[in-house]
Amino acid sequence: MKTLFGTKEFYKKVAIIAIPIVLQQLIIASVNLVDNLMVGQLGEPSINAVTIVNQLNFVVMIVTFGVMGGAGIFTAQFFGAKKEEELKMSYRYKMAAAVLFSSTAFLLFILFGQTMIGWFASKSETIALGMDYLRIVQFGVFPFIISLAITTTFRETGTTKPLLYISLFALILNAAINYVLIFGYLGFEPMGVRGAAIGTVIARYIEMGLLYMLMIVKRAPFFAKLFTIFCIPKSLTKKISLKALPLTINEVFWSVGQTMFIFAFSLRGETALAAMNVNNAVSQIVFVTFSGIATAVAVMVGNTLGENKLDEAESNAYKLMMVAFLSAVVVGSLLFIMAPFVVGLYDISDQTYTWALITTRYNSVLICLYSVNVAIYFTLRSGGDMRSTVYADAGFTWVIMVPLALILAYFTNLDVTWLFLLVKGTELLKFFYALGLIKKKRWLQNLANEAIM
Repeated sequence: MKTLFGTKEFYKKVAIIAIPIVLQQLIIASVNLVDNLMVGQLGEPSINAVTIVNQLNFVVMIVTFGVMGGAGIFTAQFFGAKKEEELKMSYRYKMAAAVLFSSTAFLLFILFGQTMIGWFASKSETIALGMDYLRIVQFGVFPFIISLAITTTFRETGTTKPLLYISLFALILNAAINYVLIFGYLGFEPMGVRGAAIGTVIARYIEMGLLYMLMIVKRAPFFAKLFTIFCIPKSLTKKISLKALPLTINEVFWSVGQTMFIFAFSLRGETALAAMNVNNAVSQIVFVTFSGIATAVAVMVGNTLGENKLDEAESNAYKLMMVAFLSAVVVGSLLFIMAPFVVGLYDISDQTYTWALITTRYNSVLICLYSVNVAIYFTLRSGGDMRSTVYADAGFTWVIMVPLALILAYFTNLDVTWLFLLVKGTELLKFFYALGLIKKKRWLQNLANEAIM
């Protein structure tokens, strides 16, 4: 039995790494929440329109994390092993992937944006508002993905606090521009959802610029000039790609699976869809907390593996899972208490409010499972055990959650709240399965020593 409690120094290190990451994740997620809350004053069609587009952006974000995560496994371990040249190469890989992937996402939004919105919305007003928002916000894809490449690399090399300040500035700027443009102040005409999109795009470009300046000012050990980003040794490209591809595939299937979960509720009408959209907007703020803790797990475990301290890495993984669980208890309790207030900020019908409130409170209880499962997932990933990662995440989503959601939504008359609880309750099965994968120890690998340059 691995000890679940560490020393004072251990938790101090966890706090130093995790707290800035968690706060930054909260701020990043708050950008979409600000859009949702402000647009939420315009009624349910606007809420659904913006949230549907943000769900499409969520798929892009998660898939990007998969692309970056493959390189990030090496980044953390190269940093732990003090291999500076290799570290720069892993960053170049991220930037090259960011350029290619952002271009692809932008093209898909241009060609198929209206079709994708139409999958979730049946009302022409919602689709039209969604396109108004997407036509502008799609231009924010490039700076957003580039920013993720820079941010994740900073985190994996131990720099977190400046990222927090930059993200906070971007959030405040986004909120201010939104307020002016959505509702029409300072001489501007009210622009509704288009105003929210403009605010988001401006904030994303400024955030990217500040992050690039930070690399120069901090003399980041991974910094590489833009024209060199495609100059990567084939041997390292192959090794990173072999790890990144399964992770990317996993994130594609998982994020699309989450989108299919939303689609299942859209089969029950736009009232049910609006309830899920409000639930997602509120709960996502809480969930990113555990994404931040899990990122800290990956950084700490990855650095330790890179130092070839395999026993310490295993011990730390179990301790960090306990940190994730205890944090979830606290945050979940706060969500349960605050749910009526936050959901009440939206201009929605009584039925939508009831469904959104109940499902949000279900999430506040289930969040303890979510948090540990995410920590396990990032632990598997930190050591390069991609096969287990796919089994525990994407595999579980498509074998159990998605079929169950579609069957219950289409073939039964279950109340929306019961449908939600039954599907999300499968996280308990996922926990036992993922814990078994951790115990197999396939993830205890020193990839830094294995890399061939």
